Amino acid sequence: MISRALGPEFGGSIGVIFFTANVFASATYIIGFTEALVNNFGDSTGTLIHHDSIIYGERWWQFLYGSIVLLLCLLVCLIGASLFARTTFLIFVCVMVALASVYVSFGAKEGPFNVQLPADNDCLNKSDSSTVNITYTAWSFQTLQENLWGHYTVDYTNNCNDKMSFATVFAILFNGCTGITAGANISGDLKNPSVAIPTGTLLACAITFVIYVLLFSFAASTCSRSLLVNNYNFLQLINLRKEFITIGVFAATLSAALSTLIGASRILQALAKDRLFGGILHIFTKTVGKNKEPLFSVLLSWLFVQCILLIGSLNTIAPLVTMFFLLSYGVVNLACFALKLASAPNFRPTFHMYSRTTAAVGTLGCVVLMFFIDPLYAAIAISLMVVIFVYLLFRGPATPWGDVSQGLIYYQVRKFLLRLDVRKDHVKFWRPQILLLVANPKSSYPLIDFTNDLKKGGLYILGHVIVKPFDLEATEMHHRQLPIWLNLVDVAKVKAFVELTIASTVRQGAQSLLTTTGLGGMKPNTLAMGFYCNTLPVSNLDRCYASMMKTPKMWRYIFRTGDLEKFQLVSNGLPELRNSADSQPLRPEEYVHIIKDAMVMGKNVCIMRHFENFDKAASLQDHPYIDVWPIKSKPGDSVRDNTFMLVLQLATILHMVPEWKSHTKLRIFTIVETNADKERKYFDDMLKELRIQANFEMVSPLGGDSLTGYGTVGSQPESPPQGSLPFYIGIHDFMKQYSSNASVIFTSLPPAPDDQSSYLDYLQCLDQFTADLPPVVMAFGTMPVMTISL
Repeated sequence: MISRALGPEFGGSIGVIFFTANVFASATYIIGFTEALVNNFGDSTGTLIHHDSIIYGERWWQFLYGSIVLLLCLLVCLIGASLFARTTFLIFVCVMVALASVYVSFGAKEGPFNVQLPADNDCLNKSDSSTVNITYTAWSFQTLQENLWGHYTVDYTNNCNDKMSFATVFAILFNGCTGITAGANISGDLKNPSVAIPTGTLLACAITFVIYVLLFSFAASTCSRSLLVNNYNFLQLINLRKEFITIGVFAATLSAALSTLIGASRILQALAKDRLFGGILHIFTKTVGKNKEPLFSVLLSWLFVQCILLIGSLNTIAPLVTMFFLLSYGVVNLACFALKLASAPNFRPTFHMYSRTTAAVGTLGCVVLMFFIDPLYAAIAISLMVVIFVYLLFRGPATPWGDVSQGLIYYQVRKFLLRLDVRKDHVKFWRPQILLLVANPKSSYPLIDFTNDLKKGGLYILGHVIVKPFDLEATEMHHRQLPIWLNLVDVAKVKAFVELTIASTVRQGAQSLLTTTGLGGMKPNTLAMGFYCNTLPVSNLDRCYASMMKTPKMWRYIFRTGDLEKFQLVSNGLPELRNSADSQPLRPEEYVHIIKDAMVMGKNVCIMRHFENFDKAASLQDHPYIDVWPIKSKPGDSVRDNTFMLVLQLATILHMVPEWKSHTKLRIFTIVETNADKERKYFDDMLKELRIQANFEMVSPLGGDSLTGYGTVGSQPESPPQGSLPFYIGIHDFMKQYSSNASVIFTSLPPAPDDQSSYLDYLQCLDQFTADLPPVVMAFGTMPVMTISL
């Protein structure tokens, strides 16, 4: 139930904790059974049922008795829960008769009279035991006053060493309340669990509460404090018929041991069925018989209980049981709180007597009590749950039932998206929100990985256009392709969303993605694309595989399980790369149209070239520079235009990524012919104002040739026409000369021409501009991206 409510991570971790709690609880009840057995028939007897020792009472004999009782419980569990269910009524009658005899004895037993000190109480000097007032006073207001307040003493069953406290008494007593989850543990065996569990649990709580309150009140009004702290068998000693108490204790402890052992096996079986831990627990799904009893789950639970019996001390095990059960109850409350907080329309429980506040108080109360009882045990229990949670978070399989975490994330994201007002956007908090158009990830993996470094915590969307008429075949292809792309994001370890659209042309699909992708203030402000070319693409998906394999084997096994399977699904599921130039779905004019559309819509544009063979790890080792070659958009424009600043900003963002920062230096180049000192001062002041740490280098023309108009940032009297080959070829020669050892080059992208007849010339200029260079990012800015104001 927790797994279905809170998800596999919480369900698996709490399932393990709850399994452990039931195993320890079963051992606790069996030890309680053996203690009652020895007290009544062992060598410490003298005042109980049998006056002569029938059995031995040493520690290892008690272990033997407990093992025999546990074996009987195992046989019942192997036969099936139905046998246990048929005997529960008889057990219930025995317990009720014992309780009735206690209440009757409190009223019928006359006092006062002294009660003998137990043989195993070494805290009092036996020779002076006559001076100890171990007295049953019968009903007395003075006795009630004496017992009204807590005066904690040592526990005589624990070698008289440890003084009791509220925390220790609560930890031990709490075990008497853990049986209320027995119905939930065997929910699979109930005919109508949705009705039986809440009704039975609430009745169990109410009846147990009344019984305990009456029992405590009667004992406090009739038994002296010395009797209560020096003889734990006082109920049997003051009873009219001692045999009733013995039968009741045997029935109650045996029933509780059986129910927790069955519960533990059912929890283990549920964990195995959900395959939360892969195939490790698969054997525990096996069942036998017509009732489908979980044979191996029962056997493993029995083995664990048998090992815990070696501890032998009830007071040692009881706090551990309390700790695990409190943690389990706390997370059950957390599940109710989270489901109520998520406000999912389909969360319509038939039980309405709870609220978000009561669930939160229940969760907090359980955690506080855990640390109040024993901070060390509490920390260990929570740490164990966290370790299992993290394990399942990274290794857990995809589950079909959903979990509340997605509902809570949706609730919070919606709330904060509404508060993310686009009217309050400010350039100080600008960050790239990139829509990367990808034709086929098989040939674009290096570009996808590089763009992930460029986003600086911003929105990153992988967009793809399925070029088909919108019909049933296209929608089916969309449904098939989307999981493959999502798996790609997982194995590539990029923090990106995936958007697939269907359109008759790539341009129409790009327009759709540019206009509809994102929500509220989370919309792309930058369009990124690879460079247009007709050469046949080559698969680079092996680089993704190589990146996965670089993870240390142990960590890969623990945290990246399933990645290899996902990689195979991606590799086999993506369409094949085109094998002829005629199969290119995008025409050159259409490519330029997409650039133009993005500029018209006010989006920044980044065109990236030479990334098909980009190996980031090798490049950072061999080419330790990020080079920037900013170019003015138009002659006479201010240096600090949007394109110029965008180029600087993107290069700076990339250099802020730890891996790039530790391996590269940022260099900014400008071509100057005159006024070099003025140019240097201008750039030094600008970089200081923009708080950019970079090496500034000025490039002078060689051989005395004039470079007027080659895109310098200084004052130019004139410049060749925009898009002319000499303009870009001149800059290209300098980039090739000075930036051949750079990992990546950032430069300006000229605006697309208005005349459609010039589109092919425009692409030719871009081709000449970036030919034979390292990976190049050409950027065009339409909005302010940096500011020097506070």
